[in-house]
Amino acid sequence: MSTNRRVKRSKDRFKSAWSKVADRLGRRILVYLPDTESECPNCYYDKVNRTSSGVPKVSPGNPNYFTTGRCPVCHGKGVLTIVRRRCLYGIVIWDPAGDRMNSYTFTEAGFEGATRVEIKTDPCNLDVIKQAKYFVVDGVVCKLGSPPIIRGLGDKHVLKALLFTTDKPKLNSGEIV
Repeated sequence: MSTNRRVKRSKDRFKSAWSKVADRLGRRILVYLPDTESECPNCYYDKVNRTSSGVPKVSPGNPNYFTTGRCPVCHGKGVLTIVRRRCLYGIVIWDPAGDRMNSYTFTEAGFEGATRVEIKTDPCNLDVIKQAKYFVVDGVVCKLGSPPIIRGLGDKHVLKALLFTTDKPKLNSGEIV
């Protein structure tokens, strides 16, 4: 048997084993992406004040027509906001061992006490993780601490991302920090 076939078979076994581990031990990770906004179809948008102008676009026979007050569709904001989120599955490790900086994390306000969270998932989620505003892991809001890293045996099969949070996991999450 040639060396290339053995290497390919080893890579295939690693990929298969990783997929089984992620499927059986993986947990749900909610990823919140930046919100999308679109102008309200019911009223005119005031671009100077960034609110609804209070003038309806629809005719008086429309059920969303209004004469005074705020627009019933956008509630006076002038835009409709869509919260985008994705659900990923991956392995979650709270407080990764061997991390000396685990108790302090640098944030916009300076150094503060924080808990680090490591997630390992499929590399196809790289763009989603890079674009994320924040994550919810075991009911705890986390932020991306450093750029994600793609690892693997030869080919790239594992995406590793380090997150941090200043909150503690809930008691029923099954994690001890």
